Amino acid sequence: MFESTEKFEVVSTTGTVSKNGCHVHISIADSNGKVTGGHLVNGNKIYTTCEIVILCIEEQEFKREPNATTGFNELKIYFIKS
Repeated sequence: MFESTEKFEVVSTTGTVSKNGCHVHISIADSNGKVTGGHLVNGNKIYTTCEIVILCIEEQEFKREPNATTGFNELKIYFIKS
């Protein structure tokens, strides 16, 4: 886990947020422009503001389900018929 008292700039986020949970990756840059990234977890604090755009896709449902090959809960996308 990465811990620091330094302030960083959020340079990108990507992932899924749904009623079945969320899985978000974040990239941050320090004052020298060095970028680091990883999973966005509970407890991260925003110092000033962070602009986040969330796209709602009503025709799809995102779930994480066990994958026998990898042993991880992998993202599955289900298309919902309207």
